[in-house]
Amino acid sequence: MSDDMTAYRDVFLSESAEYLQAMTEGLLALEAEPNDLEPVETVFRGAHSLKGMAAAMGYTRTQELTHKMESLMDTVRKRVQVADHGLIDLMLRATDTVQTVIDDESGGGDAVDIAPMVAELVARTAGASSAPGPVTHHGAGESARHPSDEDGARYRIRVSIEESCVLKGVRAYMTLKRLSHMGTIIDTTPSAREIEDEQFDRWFEVLFQTTSAPEAVRNAVLAVTEVEDALVERVETAPTAPTVPAETGAAPASPARSVPKLSDTQTVRISISHLDAMVNLVGELVIIRSRLERVARQSGLPDMVDALDALQRVSADLQQEVMQTRMVPVGNIFNRFPRMVRDLARDLGKDVTLITEGLDIELDRTVLDEIGDPIVHLLRNCVDHGIEAPEERQAVGKPTRGTVTLSAEREREQIRITVTDDGRGMDVERIWQAAVARGLADPATRESHSESDILLYVCMPGFSTVDKATRVSGRGVGMDVVKGKIEYLGGSISMRSKRGVGTTVSLVLPLTLAIIQALLIAFGERVYALPLGAVDEVLGLEEVNVTTIDGRWVAELRGGDVVTVQHFDPTEGLSAPGAVAPAAGDHLVLVRSGEETRALIAPSLIGRQEIVIKPLSRLLRGLHGLGGATVLGDGQVALILDPRTLFRTEG
Repeated sequence: MSDDMTAYRDVFLSESAEYLQAMTEGLLALEAEPNDLEPVETVFRGAHSLKGMAAAMGYTRTQELTHKMESLMDTVRKRVQVADHGLIDLMLRATDTVQTVIDDESGGGDAVDIAPMVAELVARTAGASSAPGPVTHHGAGESARHPSDEDGARYRIRVSIEESCVLKGVRAYMTLKRLSHMGTIIDTTPSAREIEDEQFDRWFEVLFQTTSAPEAVRNAVLAVTEVEDALVERVETAPTAPTVPAETGAAPASPARSVPKLSDTQTVRISISHLDAMVNLVGELVIIRSRLERVARQSGLPDMVDALDALQRVSADLQQEVMQTRMVPVGNIFNRFPRMVRDLARDLGKDVTLITEGLDIELDRTVLDEIGDPIVHLLRNCVDHGIEAPEERQAVGKPTRGTVTLSAEREREQIRITVTDDGRGMDVERIWQAAVARGLADPATRESHSESDILLYVCMPGFSTVDKATRVSGRGVGMDVVKGKIEYLGGSISMRSKRGVGTTVSLVLPLTLAIIQALLIAFGERVYALPLGAVDEVLGLEEVNVTTIDGRWVAELRGGDVVTVQHFDPTEGLSAPGAVAPAAGDHLVLVRSGEETRALIAPSLIGRQEIVIKPLSRLLRGLHGLGGATVLGDGQVALILDPRTLFRTEG
């Protein structure tokens, strides 16, 4: 591969992944609505665009395979054959093969044989040749792909490519090919050869004839990646010469004199390693800023205090912008799962629909990368063990098609991801008996355990109530992995279920793992940081009524709510709930964990501060109540309290 092509490889790999994802989504949508031509066009255009991009990169096997996929989808576009389950299965397998071939060719290999897949595609395409002719249809991009000069109207299309585009020739080629499926390209300026050789600046013109509406033509052109704008003008009288004056090669006066409008969403690709390095540097800047603020307070120099105020504002803005670059919509990972659920359901002989919600909720990329496997475990459990077989659902009056919902929602400085199925639910008593039998629970303490507590026993390693393991999963298989991963990320897991109705698993995660707002509390000589997102309120003793109920110290809050008072000792850890009374001068910090709130006794409050989270070593990672460490402005290391495990007792 030439040096120039190597430079374009990363762009190709990124965009090919987007096209393959769009094709997969289109195929799933087509399977749900076989008569809807919009997903047909999506898949066809995706295969066509990948073919052109692969040709430009010299990836001949990818080019050939996508060409055969394009030909097969063309028979669906023309309604020569229907998109039945067999065709969808074939196209999905072909999409997987394309990804494998791209990985192979981009790495310089030739190990993947496309012949078997090509043969299947060709056979299915040829099988349509004996079918009845296409049904008359007037959708965009359908009938009369190459009309005669008398068929349709003529348009002059001026196409502008984004200035940052590194593959202008490829983008122009994709634009022309897309137009060729809607009508006839009569002429181009510059010539087709010059366009192919990228001998043009940022724009080129097409004289085009079509029966499609001008807006449909413009939308088709704008659908090509890195096309900035498209101007479509009706040509009333067919010209006999190119539309641009021969002596100048310039564009027509009106559009040529206007300044192209830059896109409002100009983007630049940046490697993940650069982003991580920027976040680390901003984290160090936050630590240094804290040290300087401490020095400024001690010095009392007005000029230094003013300069630190300015530094604080600028560094805070910089921090916000850098952190925002790592925020990614959860849709980037959620969009992978419909295909997985569909394939798994078909393998198990079930009919399952996956509904995804909250796709635009943003999450730190490092968190997003880690939650893929836990969600896969949960979805597989839903389909395999949660959703019943169609005949079983019908027998109990349920729709034969089961529903699994994967949703995301923002909760203050956290995100909640919920996986719900409308299946058979979980048997709480059966789980309790299994926990007792394994020595995990004392039968005498049954009344003190809520249903949610009992359900979490399925997250113990190796715990399962399934009598016979399936080849996919049983409720509980992999749940210890899910729980471990979520808690490692500083999150928590909760479950609720009702027999015959379904099961819901909720994952609560921090939005980011890098920099957070925290409340600094001194316990003796040691300072601890408590994430501010878990703090509901800080109260003085004069603002509450501290009393005892059943021998336990509690605080009566405004409005009549009562919360347990708990004490933390750096050497002994957390006291038993309600065992210690607050002393004069103490504060009560209302700490929320899930649906529970407790009043943590704080002998001394230092204040609110931005902290950079540093992970604990593996030796300390399993300790209850600790979620990391941070470096304060004076260089002191402070441990970060984890509200999700702080009040939890061992076992």
